[in-house]
Amino acid sequence: MLTLMTDVNQEWSLSNPGPDALLVWLEPWCDEFEVPVRSVITLKTSGDLEIEWTSENLVVWASGPTVSVFINDERQKSGAESIPIPDGLTKGILNILFADQPTARLGGRTSQSIGPISWWCRVKGLFSR
Repeated sequence: MLTLMTDVNQEWSLSNPGPDALLVWLEPWCDEFEVPVRSVITLKTSGDLEIEWTSENLVVWASGPTVSVFINDERQKSGAESIPIPDGLTKGILNILFADQPTARLGGRTSQSIGPISWWCRVKGLFSR
């Protein structure tokens, strides 16, 4: 994991040299972006970014109120640009709710071995222990 400390109106960019498209998840908004080969994704934010790599994608956790996303300098539609992060919503809270299961995310990909588990079931499970 890489944590990037940013100041007001900072940019972070990543180039995808290939050979395949790169899937980028922007959390906590559950936004997904596919970055084509030989393309650049740029995030403009006023907060910190934490970057995690998995075998299938890149996960960017933002702490700033909003994030603007560009691919090859073209603005992308996203919830991250218009919906501020609710007070108290942190990476830790989301990990508790979804128990590190990306299939539970609204935009998450389904898995053959793990069925989707609703966030409500997870919350009820936390309080029934």
